[in-house]
Amino acid sequence: TATDGATVTFDLDAGNKQRVTLGGNRTLALSNVQNGHVFLLRLLQDGTGSRTVTWFSTISWVGGSAPTLTTTASKADVFGFIQTATNTYDGFIVGQNI
Repeated sequence: TATDGATVTFDLDAGNKQRVTLGGNRTLALSNVQNGHVFLLRLLQDGTGSRTVTWFSTISWVGGSAPTLTTTASKADVFGFIQTATNTYDGFIVGQNI
């Protein structure tokens, strides 16, 4: 579990499955990513909901644009990523409104 804060940093040395409960609108960041790294991020809305995120840079999303998060309180979205080059990722929706 990543620590919630203005910037949420997912430390991939801690594992390739990470999660956080969003307590406000957040900026997402990564640390300790290796080329070819495959990882999942689970973003859970807190009891208030309607939280948004600013994604880490250079994500090529399926369909060409970043997905809209589920904004329902206490619901989660799961996203998968593959690092294709330094600071460059392919992003995928694994599940939403979970």
